[in-house]
Parts: sequence; structure tokens; C-alpha cells
Amino acid sequence: MVFKKRFKDPIYGYIEIDVQIVTEIIDTPAFQRLKDIRQTSYTPLYPAAYHNRYVHSLGVYHLGRIAFQAIKPQLIAASEEAFIDFTVEKLQRVFELACLLHDVGHAPFSHTGEAFFLDKAETLYTQLKESVGDEQFSEDFDALGAKKPAPHECMSCVVGLRTFPSCFETSAERSLFARCIIGMEIRFAEKPPEFREEMGREERQAVTKQHEEIQSRKRGVELLNCVISLLNSSIIDVDRLDYIIRDANTIGFKNAQVDYMRLLNGMRIVEYNKVLCIGYHKSALSVIESAVYAHDAEKKWVQSHPAILYEMEALKNAMSSLTNIFASQADPNPLFCYEALTEQGKTLSLSVPLFSEEAKDLLVQNNLWTEQAQVLATRQSIFAEGYNFNSETNTFTREYTVSLLADEDFLYLMKQFCKDGLGYEYFARNRRRMAVWKSEAEFRALFQERIGDSSTTIKTLEADFESLVDYCQSKTGSPIVDSEIFSILEQEKADAEVAKENQEIPKESYEDIIRGIETKKRLSKALEEVAGELDIEFEFLIVFQKKFSSSFKATIGKIPILFPNIESGVVPLENVIDVLKSSSDRKSNFFHLFYKAKGDVDDLKKKSIVNTIAKKLIAEASR
Repeated sequence: MVFKKRFKDPIYGYIEIDVQIVTEIIDTPAFQRLKDIRQTSYTPLYPAAYHNRYVHSLGVYHLGRIAFQAIKPQLIAASEEAFIDFTVEKLQRVFELACLLHDVGHAPFSHTGEAFFLDKAETLYTQLKESVGDEQFSEDFDALGAKKPAPHECMSCVVGLRTFPSCFETSAERSLFARCIIGMEIRFAEKPPEFREEMGREERQAVTKQHEEIQSRKRGVELLNCVISLLNSSIIDVDRLDYIIRDANTIGFKNAQVDYMRLLNGMRIVEYNKVLCIGYHKSALSVIESAVYAHDAEKKWVQSHPAILYEMEALKNAMSSLTNIFASQADPNPLFCYEALTEQGKTLSLSVPLFSEEAKDLLVQNNLWTEQAQVLATRQSIFAEGYNFNSETNTFTREYTVSLLADEDFLYLMKQFCKDGLGYEYFARNRRRMAVWKSEAEFRALFQERIGDSSTTIKTLEADFESLVDYCQSKTGSPIVDSEIFSILEQEKADAEVAKENQEIPKESYEDIIRGIETKKRLSKALEEVAGELDIEFEFLIVFQKKFSSSFKATIGKIPILFPNIESGVVPLENVIDVLKSSSDRKSNFFHLFYKAKGDVDDLKKKSIVNTIAKKLIAEASR
């Protein structure tokens, strides 16, 4: 008898999990860490919208069990003719482990900190392939090229496989576990031998048998790919389904109801275009449509809200600052790594210079930099407490150890080292800037009212501002345009002129550099002028994002729908129901502009600020 533990979930009721899994995985520090990783960044907009990766992981596990049970009879039947390395029971076990552990490698603040894993992308990818230990997995992963999985997915595989090695008996199990999490299907490239006219009967029979064996292996791979797609696919999967339902429930965003039981019970393994894949019974059509609308509405109206984008930008800015503070030549990003996320832990070193190199040289020249001076310096309590002195680098070094890195750890470090700028604004809501426009729709209405349907002006404006933001980010570490930018641009202009005079750059390159500098100066000057005119701070934050495009559009229409009473049996979704359309000409970026007022802003002044800024920006883009 298998003993179960029950977890009460606000959405699904009781979730039952084997006690052994609870003991060996859920109750461990690596999994409990997820209680302190926020699921979303929605709290600036919905203060009560706090849920974590822990409850989400339990939810995905629960939905995964339901989904697997829906296709299990077909798997059992198909496995009699298809070759699979696993029993159906073993296949189910590995899949359920992947559902449970699919987010165990998430960075603090979930997706907000995810990009920092890419600072050591090759290290992460190497760790993943070594943890799996399967040659075909490595080949398939390398074949992805630039289309690599999300960093947190790769890290979740690494943490899951290294922290819970006893859960997996073979490399095939480890490979399937990782494939489920990253959504990487198994490639099947084996081709059967061709029949030749000169073949005799026995040889032809042998080739026929080879054909059957290869077809059996191909069918087996297709069945495994069906299971992989249940957790991570480009269409509908149990991971996406849980956060669609859970996010909406937490924030009270009741835009559409998703009957997950009807959807999951409608899952079928169907043959479509001569390949076995996941399809749906016709009874699930209404739920598929609801899921698409629910997901896209959340993405468009919640995830893209300027209040949320502002806080995410503040966090990313702080993460970047902390990474730079603790970086070393040997490890440029010590915070976002396997060791920091697990019990193993990561030691961070903070160096504090006692003297500048120039000051040290001066002391040496005057015979003042002596061993006695070093000893005296280390005895100064202001420096000595908690620090070690390194005479070679002329620095005091203090060490911090982080493990099981979670949101609160980052907040602690932010309080210690990010006491100004955007990092401080994360804590001080009364210091935050206000968004000029609140949505992409308002942006379009604001500008199209003045310039009609001219996309050229808008695209010019977007491109120029994107270039300015990238420049500010690279030069100052922050996407903020203020008075500092003018001196930086002037210095770059002077450097370019020197380089031209010394013939270090060609004339064409010089002209491009100057043209770019002048454009950035012009935009910055326009913002400075409008700030003076409106009596607001000349300190604008600019945050870019992709214009809205449904995440489902590339593949949603290809979902096979099973109609038992129709002769063809299976019909693609796009042939029987309308799905949301995304325009191909709206791929350019869109930006939010945030300003800092000098006092209270009533509705009349807000209207004046919005319209004055829009008018000024259009004038600059039209030049």
C-alpha cells in the first residue's frame, strides 16, 4: 500500500502525493526554497497577489497526473506495437517528477532575475549536459542553436538531477526528465534501408523486418514526445495551464473561466500528418478558446502594466549592481549559479580599498608605506571588524556565504548595498516615477491622434529611444536619462574626433558615430526642455517591451481536434474555430516613459504633462 499526504490547494482542493516523494523531495531545503520565490511580479498592481513557486509546482504536479491519466490507456495500447525504453509506470513516474521539479532552479523573483543566468550560459549548458549524461540528449541540445530553452528550465534540470540523483536509475530516465522540463523533443533520424529490384525473397523479408523495427522505434519516440509536450510545449501544457488559472484566481482577474478537468480529460494521442501527437476531443474546444483568451488578456493587461514593469526594472537594476559588487575576475556573476541556489552555497567576497593606487604609490615613494603602516591600518576597528587585509591588492576583504538563494536574501543585500537610485525606489514607493501612458493602447491613441496612421514617425521614435536607452544602460548601468548623459555624449564626441584625427577610424564610421551622438543629444535635450516647461524632474526612466503578440499564435491553430463522427477524424483547430490573430507588422518595440514630479499631480496637470511630452516627442521624431 502506498501512503499519501494531502495538500489543501485553494484551486484544486486536496492534492495527494506519495509520502516517499514528500520525504525525499518536497520536504528538502532545495524544494522548500520555492516558498520564498514569488510566482509573479504582480503585487505593485494587486497587493494581495502573492503566491509562490512552491504552490505552483504542486499544482503542475496535480495537473500533470490528470493529463497523464487521460492518455495512459492509449499509451498502454500503443506501447504493444511501439518500442519504448520505459514501462508506462516508469514513464509516468519520471514525468511526474519533472512536473514537480520543473521550477526548482528558478532565480529570486522568478523571471525577473532569470536573464542573469545567461552571464554564464555556456557553464550552465555544460552542467546540464553533464548532469544528464546522455549522448543523444547533448546532440539534440546542441542542435537547438540559438533557440535554447529558458535559463531557469536548464537550471531546474541541473538542480533536480544533482540534488536528487537517487530518483533516477539510468541516463534514459535523466534524459526524459530534462526533456520534459525544457520541452525538447527527441529527434528521430534513423532511415530504413531501401528495397532494390535485385533483392531475393529472404533479403526482402529481412529489409521488411528492419522497416517494421524502425517504424516501431519511431512510434516509440513519438509517444515519448507526446509525454514531453504535456509539461512544456508551444501550445497548451500543464505548466502554462496552472499559472493561467492560479494567477487569475490570485489577482481576481476574472476575464475567462478555464475548465481544466474538461480540457485535460479531452486530451488524446492522435495521428496527424503521419505523426503521433497530443490532440483534443471536440468537447474541449470551448475550454481551449477560454485558455487562449485568459492567457493573452493577462499578458496584455497585467504583465505589461507600467507599475509592474517599473518594479521589475528596479529589481533588475539592483541585481545588476549587486552582481557588479561581488564580481571577480574568476567569477563575473557569483550570485546566479547552481551553488548559490542549493545547500552547497557560494562564498561572496567584498573588497574595500584602503587607498587608491595613486595614493599607495605616493606613500611608497615617500617611504611611508611600511609594514608598520599595514599593521596599524588593520588595527583600525572601522576597517578591521569582519575584514581581512590583503597587502598585495591593498584591500580589505569581507566574505559572505549565500545558499538556497531566495527573494528575501536579495532584499537583504539590496538594503545593504542599493541605498539610492532604482534599488532604493523598490522600497520607497513614494519616490517612484509616474508613467506618461498606462498601456500600449493609450500610447497608440495618444500618438495616432496627432500623426494619424503614419507608422514611419512612430517607428523612428521607437528606434531612436531604444538606441538612447541602450546607450544609457551601457554607460551608466541604468535606463535613466538625466543631465549626466550630456557630459558622457560630449566626451564620446571628443574621443571620436581624436580617433578621426589619428586616422584610427574611417570617415564613414566617424560620421555614423557623430550622427548617433547628435540624435541622442537631441532626444535628451527635448526631455530636458519639457521637464523645465512642466516643472518636473529631468530624470526620465525608459522601459522597453515587445508590443503585444499572443504567445499562442505560432502553433495554436495546428492543434489536432478529434471529431469521432467525421470521416477524416482529425481536423486542425484553425479550420473549425477562430483564434486570436496577431499582426505580423507589429513586431517593433514599444516603450514606457516615467517622469518624477516635484509635488502632487492633479488630473489637470497630469493631462498637461502627457500631452506636452507627446507633442514634443512627435516633433523630434518628425525632424
